[in-house]
Amino acid sequence: MLDKMINIIGIKDLITKLQKIIVFFSFSILLSNIPEYRVVAEWEPALGTMIRWPLGIPSSLVVELADDDTLYVLVETSYQQNQATNNFNNWGVDLSKVIFISTDTYSHWTRDHGPQFVIGENYWKVVNQHFNGYPVENGCDEVEIQCDEEMILYDCVGNEFCNNQPQYADEGYDCYINNESCADFNNDGQIMDWLGDGYCDDGEWGLNFMCDEFSQDCGDCGGTINDVNDYCERDKILGNRKQITGRPFSSDYRGWSEDDDTNIDFANQLDWDILNLPLYWTGGNFMTDGYGMGFSTQLMVNENNISNEAFKSIINQHLNIDDYIILANPNAESIQHIDCMAKLVNPETIIIKQVPESSPEYDCIEEFAQSFSELNTFYNRPFKIHRIFCPEINGGSWETNPVAAYTNSLILNNKVLVPQYGISQDFNALSVYRQAMPGYEVIGFEGSGNGTWYAEDALHCRTMGIFDPNMIHISHKSIRTEELLSNSNIVFEIEVIDYNINTDIESVILYWKYSAEDGPFNELYLEDGGEINKYFAIVSSLNSNSLIDYYITATNELGNVASHPNAGWHTFNTLNTILGDLNDDGLINIQDIVLLVNLALNNQFQEIADINEDSAIDVLDIVLLVQFILEI
Repeated sequence: MLDKMINIIGIKDLITKLQKIIVFFSFSILLSNIPEYRVVAEWEPALGTMIRWPLGIPSSLVVELADDDTLYVLVETSYQQNQATNNFNNWGVDLSKVIFISTDTYSHWTRDHGPQFVIGENYWKVVNQHFNGYPVENGCDEVEIQCDEEMILYDCVGNEFCNNQPQYADEGYDCYINNESCADFNNDGQIMDWLGDGYCDDGEWGLNFMCDEFSQDCGDCGGTINDVNDYCERDKILGNRKQITGRPFSSDYRGWSEDDDTNIDFANQLDWDILNLPLYWTGGNFMTDGYGMGFSTQLMVNENNISNEAFKSIINQHLNIDDYIILANPNAESIQHIDCMAKLVNPETIIIKQVPESSPEYDCIEEFAQSFSELNTFYNRPFKIHRIFCPEINGGSWETNPVAAYTNSLILNNKVLVPQYGISQDFNALSVYRQAMPGYEVIGFEGSGNGTWYAEDALHCRTMGIFDPNMIHISHKSIRTEELLSNSNIVFEIEVIDYNINTDIESVILYWKYSAEDGPFNELYLEDGGEINKYFAIVSSLNSNSLIDYYITATNELGNVASHPNAGWHTFNTLNTILGDLNDDGLINIQDIVLLVNLALNNQFQEIADINEDSAIDVLDIVLLVQFILEI
């Protein structure tokens, strides 16, 4: 009877039209357009992983990387390739999944010198950035040791340094320069400084003493010496600047320049186009949401010796990153790589390390985490932030305040590979990832031998994802409990781009279920959203106070499938109360409509009756409530 009455007065048709209008209008509010071209994010569909031989990772990780995906292995010689092949065979690696890339390499940190990728419709390029090793910088003002004014000096290119706070002081150095202010500060019976110690200070070690003021480093770099300050006439003591196994410095015959051409050789072998970026842009100090937002610490800019504004301008021009966040260096002294401090696991969720309160860097890391709480995502809402406790560890001898680098993990399609340190907190680290990324396979790997993990150097540093240029990409502003207006007529909106330009999208499906149920997932085909590449679906009614799991798939004509999220599912809780249940009987029916009409006629207001939440009770609320009843 009610259905017939509604048809007579035309409300049912009106409801359908209003529903379409609301959905089409909401696309401009809820769903931001995918950028025309963009840097690919780590969680997107990958072909495999780039590593280097000789290895810097344990063999168990190699086996896992090759289990479902391709291994791109950098080798310098046929001997290295044969050596790798023999070992892979012994470990049970399927060699059909291994592609060897012939290139010179100096280090196994493929994350840092390896390729990033820029994708667009009919656009795919391998980024070839500059790479020159690992400068160390101070940060975290709270723990920075103050420098007496008379000790402040400047090197040949203007870099400030504190003369009585030299790096490698534990090797016996008292000062950088043995001038009138220097003394035997470590009481070892001698004064040791950087000039004339056998190491060439032309900037490679962080400071440049190749000028007359510093006597051309007293001949450590060769050439003529003009010792105007008599630095070189003082007792010469050869130094021993520790050759770091975790981050080796260049020697006389090999150097970082060998890593600098890796991306060119890789792109040429795969016949992919190259995008030359005129910047030092170390991969471990960069993360992106995949939608034009990037993150690095201040060291990244300083390495290029330009202003923040100039750095951002070059990045935007070449990579279309229009929102580059430069964060203060949070460590007292380190390479300040962001992947040892934070991990974006999707465009709106980030895992940030938490150190013990006893750590000298505790306040700085908390300020670093707070920076993300003040930012909005691509979908113009706050990030979901998870904290991961990183206890103190016995790090490398070069590391200051070392803690477990649990954020230094690798996302590879449906897996998350997390460094483990053989300590009790390892299990909690895996649990944080499982909470932040429900449905992903989270696997821990302990380091050993050449694959030992450190505080500034772990699993992520030594692996680099290689992505699919023909991927299907789904953009979706996931449902959040705090944004729900009711448990009815929940709109799911997505944008899909198939980067394989020779195919079309065949179907887009929403899968959802109550978390308490074993399954199966309900299926709902999404409809055309009225704009190119955009789709929507409406779930008419969900139980109150229930946890919902859902994911979305897009399939093209070739049968290729993409999911959102890339693996696992999204979750949200429905509301405790039922909007529109005016008589509070747990049901929405004709009785609630009668009460709602009375409120409207008497110009009265109740929040539970304000269906469209416009702070007024009127015919629009009645229409929406009738719509809900019809769809039950």
